[in-house]
Amino acid sequence: MNKQTDQLTDVFISDEVLMMCHNLALLTEKEEVAALLIGQKIIHEYGTTVSVTALSIPPRGEIKKDRVEIMSEDLVNAMEDAKHFSRIKGANLNVIGWYHSHPHITVWPSNVDLQTQLNLQNMDSCFIGIICSSYNTDTTTMMKEMKTVCFQAKQMNGTVQRIDVKFQVAPTTCTSQLSFGVIVKHIETLYDELIKNYNEANEGDISPMAQLHNDSVYTLSGIHMLETVAKPMLQMLETQRESSTKRIQSLQTKLEQLSLGINDEQYCDGTNKNNVDHENSDDSSEGLVTSVQIKNQPKDIKKGKKSSMVSSPV
Repeated sequence: MNKQTDQLTDVFISDEVLMMCHNLALLTEKEEVAALLIGQKIIHEYGTTVSVTALSIPPRGEIKKDRVEIMSEDLVNAMEDAKHFSRIKGANLNVIGWYHSHPHITVWPSNVDLQTQLNLQNMDSCFIGIICSSYNTDTTTMMKEMKTVCFQAKQMNGTVQRIDVKFQVAPTTCTSQLSFGVIVKHIETLYDELIKNYNEANEGDISPMAQLHNDSVYTLSGIHMLETVAKPMLQMLETQRESSTKRIQSLQTKLEQLSLGINDEQYCDGTNKNNVDHENSDDSSEGLVTSVQIKNQPKDIKKGKKSSMVSSPV
């Protein structure tokens, strides 16, 4: 591969994956979480386009507030997940990046993050990194916000420097069952960790006050998981169900009209096309109604606005 086609030119992240990254960042307020990005690399004349369409979430080996590690076995397992996703989606998917969260700190990668990114790029020059910062408050608006950054690393003048990578959010028609399965599986993993920590804390002879404290922490942690992920996911499913129901009703109405041979095309203002054509059959220019035909716009995501960092209120 020559240097020109080996150059990263465009990065697309599906809104489904971005939503999953945000949910993961909100799951744990005290520790970082990590995942591996799965998608496609499309090599063209001017370089390589990366499109992220799925996540592989490994269990957390070392749980620390300011550090998360991607182990070699995590990469191997993610490659197996990529094969599984490829069969489901009917596309050739691979591991093309990594993601982790920054709770209560800046979104920008640390020196350790940059070194990790550089090591991963030694395997694939188009490998990308994504960070979501959570539980921070904007000092101007005093609102909690979440920021997302996409980056690469480069060795320059004896130090590892951050290279900001602009990305575009690619819309999806609906959230797939596959993505929900990944999130639910990760919630189960975190819940297993919670139970393990709870049981370990209660080992031996502890005081009633310590037992009460452990019970409270266990309950609050479980409620936090439900509030930050399960509840928003349920609300989103309800919204999609209502939208799908309306769409089905509209299609059924059109099907009945077609079966009866009725052409009930309407203009944007609700005026029936057949009535307007009849009223304006005298070719008079006065009082003509201009019709606007609304078509489904093609998903030309390359025309979207690029951004290296997305900020949204939590």
